[in-house]
Amino acid sequence: MKPRLSSLRHRFLVSLGVLFLAAMCALGLIAQFIIYPVLLEEERELATAELDRIERVMDSDRLALLAMVKDWATWDDTYAFMQGHRGTYADSNFSRTMFEDMDYQFMLFFSTDGHVVWTAGIDPVSGDYASCPGLENDCAWAATMAHRMRPLIRYRPMEGAAYLEITPYRAFVAIHPILRTDESGPAQGWLAQVRLLDTVWQAHIESQTDLPVELLPASQNDLISGLRLDRTDSHRLLITRPINNVAGSESLLLQSHLPREDFFTQLATFRYTQFWTAGLLLTVIAIVLILLESMVLRPLRQFAGFTQQLQFQNVDCFLPQGLTNRRDEIGTLAREFQQLLELQRRQTSSLVELSHHDPLTGLANRRLFDQTLEEALQQAHLHSQPMGLLMVDIDSFKNYNDHFGHPAGDACLKAIADAMQRHFLRPNQLVARTGGEEFSIVLPGSSEAVCARLAESLRQAIEALGLPHPASEVSPVVTVSVGVACSAPEQPRSPQALIDAADAALYAAKQAGRNQVSMEGEQATA
Repeated sequence: MKPRLSSLRHRFLVSLGVLFLAAMCALGLIAQFIIYPVLLEEERELATAELDRIERVMDSDRLALLAMVKDWATWDDTYAFMQGHRGTYADSNFSRTMFEDMDYQFMLFFSTDGHVVWTAGIDPVSGDYASCPGLENDCAWAATMAHRMRPLIRYRPMEGAAYLEITPYRAFVAIHPILRTDESGPAQGWLAQVRLLDTVWQAHIESQTDLPVELLPASQNDLISGLRLDRTDSHRLLITRPINNVAGSESLLLQSHLPREDFFTQLATFRYTQFWTAGLLLTVIAIVLILLESMVLRPLRQFAGFTQQLQFQNVDCFLPQGLTNRRDEIGTLAREFQQLLELQRRQTSSLVELSHHDPLTGLANRRLFDQTLEEALQQAHLHSQPMGLLMVDIDSFKNYNDHFGHPAGDACLKAIADAMQRHFLRPNQLVARTGGEEFSIVLPGSSEAVCARLAESLRQAIEALGLPHPASEVSPVVTVSVGVACSAPEQPRSPQALIDAADAALYAAKQAGRNQVSMEGEQATA
């Protein structure tokens, strides 16, 4: 039998399947619109924090350079040097080794009007060391940087300044007014120190941040977009942000790479949670289906099978004890159904009994008589046995009713019926009321002689009842007329033929004066 979608099992299966798909869709939507954006935002916050950390390290280097230039600029020897008492100041303080150890590129000493008084340091291009007055000869390479510093010097920041410079090369530049050691004045000029942001500096920053660092030229779009995250590489996150504290209107683009292991670990953890949730849901659904099958569906199928059995089998059957012994709603339903079924059987039996018996006398009615006669004739023909039929009629019964009334007539019918029942006690014999005052008696296995003897015995027994019948035309007591017909093995008869023969014999008995037994084809006998 093909499974039907209308069954409870498949309805529950479809419902739980829909519930599972809805849960999976909900988890997918949560991942897409809640978890994934949160992870991306966390990644963005991490990128911002790392870039801030890099910039703090850069600011620390810039301020460290400003502190260094202040130490040099607020030194009495430097103050005297700018007043013209140069002596051995340059020779004793400037050397290639000093610049390499201090990680300075070069130093510029400006007069108060912005002219370079002395240059000392290493050429960023050629790598040659020079220490000379002004920007002439071997120190000409510092002219471009000096030219870019003059506008800031004219601004005269008395507390000093440190900033990023891009042109002609990327560098930290720090300037401070030249004062006495106690920072008294007047200022004798300005001291500028330059530190290149080269590979050495980059390695220094990377060692402090554990992140790769690059400084790139910034475009106008970079300034507008601000922080940018490039996630095209699944293993590394490219982060960029412009640095605005550069001299003039120029900017640098700070760039680094962040590993994405944490992002993918958290994403994998959530997906792992999704898989576990899906597995748990499937397990729960399977357990629910198993419990549903064992506790509800299987008993209901037994119940349904029992009801179908009732439809196709006309036998007494009972619900399985497994259903009626349950202590739940199904057990209650099964017990109630069994009680209703038994009540229906009793009522059906009563209806069958009423449909087969005469309500007044309790004898079989015409329907049961016809059925029994046909079955008895079939058995007689099958086993080659004779069978007799008696047809009995109460003499002058209409006069009895007219004289005594119908209640007395009913009592008379019951008395005669009881007498007939007592007279024919064998199980295969049937006494039936087939008319108002007419009775028929089926006698299986009885020959003509036996039927005649039994008929006469019955007539005498009823007459012996002595029921008064003053309105009778035959006798002062109630009497009967009996017609006898038989079906012999050598000449079997149909039910209707046997009835017609017995009816003809009864008619003969009445014609002969009533209170007679008449055999088929013979004269009635009193």
